[in-house]
Amino acid sequence: MDLIICKCSNCDAVLGTPLPNSWTQLGKNYMTPSASVHDVDFARVATSGLVRLGDADTLIAGCQLQVAECAGCRANLGQKCLNSPEDHVLEDGQIIFRIPSINLKIASDMRRKVTAQIKRTLKLKLNGPSANDPEGACPTHDDPVQNDAAHDDPSPELLQMQAELMAQRREIARIGSTGVYVVSSFETAIARVDQQIRQLNHSVDGIRSDAGRQRDALEALESKTTDEDTKQVCQCEAVVARLDQQLQNTDKIVTDLRRALQQSQSESEALRQQLALTRQELDEAKSDAATVKADVEEAKNAAHESLAASREDACEVSSLRRELKQLRAELDDQRALPPPAASSSVSSHELDILASSISKIGNRASQVESLQMEFELFKTRLQRLEARSDASSTHASRAAATTADARDGEAQGGYEGNFRRKRVFIGRDEARVAFDGNSPKRAALSISDHDSGISTGCSRAGDLYRSSSGSGKSAWRSRGGAEDYITPRRESWSGNG
Repeated sequence: MDLIICKCSNCDAVLGTPLPNSWTQLGKNYMTPSASVHDVDFARVATSGLVRLGDADTLIAGCQLQVAECAGCRANLGQKCLNSPEDHVLEDGQIIFRIPSINLKIASDMRRKVTAQIKRTLKLKLNGPSANDPEGACPTHDDPVQNDAAHDDPSPELLQMQAELMAQRREIARIGSTGVYVVSSFETAIARVDQQIRQLNHSVDGIRSDAGRQRDALEALESKTTDEDTKQVCQCEAVVARLDQQLQNTDKIVTDLRRALQQSQSESEALRQQLALTRQELDEAKSDAATVKADVEEAKNAAHESLAASREDACEVSSLRRELKQLRAELDDQRALPPPAASSSVSSHELDILASSISKIGNRASQVESLQMEFELFKTRLQRLEARSDASSTHASRAAATTADARDGEAQGGYEGNFRRKRVFIGRDEARVAFDGNSPKRAALSISDHDSGISTGCSRAGDLYRSSSGSGKSAWRSRGGAEDYITPRRESWSGNG
């Protein structure tokens, strides 16, 4: 037989352990498990309410019953038989369930519902005479009326008397059963009241003993509290005095801290101002450094240009020197040869041309020397600018550099005046025109190879002069621009110093 589980239909809680699906139905609305009470444990079924006896002329007559409830939701499940007469259908502790109050499910599959298998059906109300009914008892010989009626024919009066007697006996039996029920209920109530009185007396005794213990504890606590209050008062006075002293010390410390805070705020404000000034000076130094870097770059560019110009001038000087040597050699050769009578005028003219060429060559040599000196000045100025960029953060070094630049400017101004005076002495355009104008005449002196070499050297020198004149002009422009740029910077630095 499959095992089933009983669940409460209200909260779906499991009421007890699995049990066989075998039931005994009582009347139409009640049923109880056929298994023994010892084999089934309904742990989730609780009892409540008063204990009462079963109604007379019913199956539960003489049984002590109590309402059975679900322990989870307190829903009414039926009745529980606490005590039953001997040889009764119900056992002590057996539960009579209301059929709608429970759900039956298979223990192996809790989702499947099953129908209760009724093995036995009993009527809740008894229609026949009960065992305690006097009507069911056999007549005795002590009853003269029944004995006479058995031997004589019954008369109508006798039949009426017997009917009344039977009715009175049934009424007496009903009253007796009701009295027994009332007396048993009263005895049960008296027993329950006696038990409650005993429990109440026990509780009162416990309360009295607890009250005595609490009174003793309260007295001890009061005495202890009094002692502790006195101790705490003494301690509090000392603590208050110590706290007053600490409060005074704290006030002094707070005053000192406020003064220190004000001083630190003033110092921080001064530091902020110094920091702002330092930042401003740093920005100025950065701008000066950038300016110095730009000046250095410009000076470097001017130096490179002057170096290139000096190289070109050196090439031109070397070519002029070679040409001068050739001219000297030609002059020596011409002096060694006897001059012809027909070409005496031409030779004097050529000699004039040679003299002018020699003077021009000397002027160019002086220009080359001036360019070399100018290059040296650019070189020293570049070194000073680099040193100034390294020491731009200090005003002392800036003032020293300004003084050195002023001195160099004065020296350079004197030299530039001389150089310009030398350049004014003879113009390049005039020299170029004279040299270019004299070149064909120089080529017409002689048809010999010696004369052709002289004319070729002159033309090469003229080309070099043209190239050097352009480079000299660029070097002059770069030098003049650098000088014009350095002069206001020098004045500004000297003003700051």
